[in-house]
Amino acid sequence: MKSNLIEQKPIVFVKIGGSLITDKIKPFTLKEHALEVICEEIKTAMKSGKRLIVGHGAGSFAHVPAKKYQTHKGIINEESYRGMAEVADMAAQLNRIVIKKLLEMRVNAVSVSPLSTIIAENHIMKSFCTDSIEELLRLGLLPVLYGDQILDTKIGCTVYSTEKILGHLAIKLKMKGYLVERIIHCGQTNGVYDRDGNTIPLITGSTIELFRGALGASGGVDVTGGMIHKVEETLALAQQGIPGLIIDGIEHGSLSKAVMGDPVVGTRIEA
Repeated sequence: MKSNLIEQKPIVFVKIGGSLITDKIKPFTLKEHALEVICEEIKTAMKSGKRLIVGHGAGSFAHVPAKKYQTHKGIINEESYRGMAEVADMAAQLNRIVIKKLLEMRVNAVSVSPLSTIIAENHIMKSFCTDSIEELLRLGLLPVLYGDQILDTKIGCTVYSTEKILGHLAIKLKMKGYLVERIIHCGQTNGVYDRDGNTIPLITGSTIELFRGALGASGGVDVTGGMIHKVEETLALAQQGIPGLIIDGIEHGSLSKAVMGDPVVGTRIEA
């Protein structure tokens, strides 16, 4: 039986962009300084009294074989089976690097494999077993998920972005009675920029159309579809009661301050 105390402790989701911790133009290349900074920030944020759930993108690791084998389309030929194995392996390899760095910093981080916990049906999530994640939270450990290859009962396989995985998890935990406070996206910019290069402080469902042109032209394009995709995914979550925040993951102190609720430079995404 779950402790009411643990359910009442706010949960903050932290998404680390794959292009923040890897060089997306150099396959299988880590940005070691960026990883060091973000892990230090997570360590500090863990002292806030809130529960954290971390997810990181695949960056220049799993996206290389995913593009080669087109595994997001399912099993399309005999090579797809090899592709499934290679994508899952590279996604897990980057995750182990992130976990190792957190452990070095005395953060009790535990890997959670989306491949092992999520089943899709024709790209749509069919089931997500969250029992182990909930138990990790109860024990005060840090669950770390990642963008991954997912099994699909209709087409064989697909690829789920970190945003998609964390979004589904946040809604599921909220429906179970957990206090999900918000999701924080750590990228390479101080939030979302307008056409003049200034940070947009707030985007809502009623104002997103005002900024859509700037979003499409922003320099924040990543492997999951760019800044517009990130904003739309976060807004969809905000409309279900879980607001978001987009910040610079490298700027020292931003993430830990944001988790603690202190003001930081960034873009708030609210319903």
